[in-house]
Parts: sequence; structure tokens; C-alpha cells
Amino acid sequence: MNGNVTYYFGHALTGQGVKHLYKEMMEEAELVYFLQGASTFKGSELLKELGYFYVKQGFAVEWFKHALLEEVVEAVYVKGCNRLYVWASEWDIEPTMLGTKHRVLSFYDCLEDVQLEKIGEQLADAVQERTSWHDKCIAKLNQAIKLHDDWEIATQSCMNWQALNDQVENLKSEVFQSIVLNKTGERTHRLLGTLTPRGAENTVESITKNISTRLMIKGKPGTGKSSLMKGLADEANARGLDAQIVWCGLDAGSVDMVIIPELNFCIFDSTEPHVYDPQDGRLGDKIFDIGQHCTLTEEAEMAVGTVRARYKEAMQDAMGYSKRYAEAEYTVRRLLDNCLSAALWREKTAPLFERLTK
Repeated sequence: MNGNVTYYFGHALTGQGVKHLYKEMMEEAELVYFLQGASTFKGSELLKELGYFYVKQGFAVEWFKHALLEEVVEAVYVKGCNRLYVWASEWDIEPTMLGTKHRVLSFYDCLEDVQLEKIGEQLADAVQERTSWHDKCIAKLNQAIKLHDDWEIATQSCMNWQALNDQVENLKSEVFQSIVLNKTGERTHRLLGTLTPRGAENTVESITKNISTRLMIKGKPGTGKSSLMKGLADEANARGLDAQIVWCGLDAGSVDMVIIPELNFCIFDSTEPHVYDPQDGRLGDKIFDIGQHCTLTEEAEMAVGTVRARYKEAMQDAMGYSKRYAEAEYTVRRLLDNCLSAALWREKTAPLFERLTK
């Protein structure tokens, strides 16, 4: 019987820079394969092949997608045997436990020097262009984050915090009841989505496909959604329950979802840019409305209207820069693919396909 695949984004373009969680996932994994080498489409194909290889053996597999290139996979996590395969060179992560749980496989020697010399100048230009569009995209996202902060200030001034606290305490009682487990609650980390050249995207449907209870938070920016979810994760861990923190793809410090696997429960921000509502036929889907505690004054409404327009403009500009960034990334990968030795590649990758039993 085949396993299944859950999709996440491997990194996000945020207002604070590029965010990834591979260091946290390295702690989670029992065995980490650091695949080192220049970024190529061939590397993504290898990771997909590894994913399918484990799925066919019955393992559940997590695929981590590239923010810019829709079909590119940059890491694979195999649950059950807890193996992480990550194209490490791009993310400034290095093995620290060689000889135990960290293994390194370098693909730099698969590049043919003669071919590299032929495309050297063209490659250098593409890399420089990629860096330029990356920097412009991140700068515009940083501007958007600052505008979003102004938006939050306006809404926070109109929030009934005591009413929210009471609602959250009632939620904790309903979710956890008297559950306390005799173990230490574990915490893991993933990303919900990111800005892409196609707009803001997420993998909510894939992440939550097997979760029976889904609470969808409705509320204005700055009204406590992220803090609420962090508090639920803390409560779960304090009771010995595991919790997965799923981080925002725009603000690197904000949480967009919390999953408590042992309760088959999740709660997530269901406002722009990832609006969700209960689905017909899913009895566990519910709205958790905190918007009821925020009534904007006329002055606040005017402030929000002005900031919202500027925020959307900044995000549109960032998306435009991300398209150019993606085009340059595509060019870099295409050029490098043409320099790979197929024979050396096959020789290098063959040992990775080691059959396991669950």
C-alpha cells in the first residue's frame, strides 16, 4: 500500500528576508542528508524521485516546494523513518553531527569544467540579476510589513481585549478539557505559504486534509490571532501534547496555524491572504470569530483605509519583483543543468535509493 504526500513551502519571502525552517527540521529528523551543490532542476528531480521511492514503500512523505518555481522541490522529509533530504547549499546550513545523524553528498564534481567555462559570463550575469531582483522583492515586502504594522495599530486601539481573553479561555477548556499526558510535549515547525510570482499561495488544504477538527479564525489584523495560537501551542505542550507551529509566509515572527496531532485538531488564520470557510460535508469545520471584539471608530476606519491601499500596492510591487526574480532563478538553473555529467550524477545518486521496511 502506498503512502501519501503532504505539501509545504520550503522557504518564504518575508518582510524580514528569506525564512526557512530546515535547522528546526534537522533537530526533528533522525537522519539528515545534506545534498550540496549548485541549484539545478536536476536536484529537484532527484528529490521528487526520492519522495516517490518512499511513498511506494508505504511511508508518509512531506514535500517542500520552492517559493518561486512552482514545480521545484527543495527538500523531502520521510515520516516513519524520520529522514530529511535537503538541498543544503542554498540555505547556509552545515552538518554539525558528522559520523552520527548527518551525512553529506556533494554534487559539485558533477559539473563539467569545460561546459562551465562556456557559460561562465552568462551565468555570472544571471546570478547578479537574480540577486538584484531578490533584494528589491525583500525591500518591498519589508515596506509592506511596516504598513501592516500601522494597520494593526489602528485596529488594536479599538479592541476589547478582556472579551477576547474570556473567549480564548473558553476555547482552551473546550479543546483540552482535563487532558494531561505523562510525557513531554514535542514541538515541530513548518511554513504555511509565501508570496510567489502568482501571488500569495499556501498549502492549507494539503496540510489539513486528514485533520477532523479545523477552527478558522476570523478577525482584523493586529487583534491577537498569532498570540492566541502561540498560547494554544504552549498549553498543549504543558499538558504533554505535541504541537506543530505553522509560521506565516509574510511576517517571519507571526504564526498562521497550530496543529495538535493527538487531538486531530488545528486552528488557523483564515483571513487575507488565505481566506477559508467551513466546507460542506466537513462536520469539524468551525469559525472562531474574534472580529466581534473589534469595532472600529470613524477615525480608525479612515486610517485603515489609507494604510490598506498602500499595503496592497506594496504587495503588488513585491509580486512583480518576485516574477523577475523567478525568471533569473530559472535561467541560472537551466544553465547549470546543461553542465552536469549524467554518468557522474547516476553514480552519485544510486546509493540514496535504499529500500526500508516501516
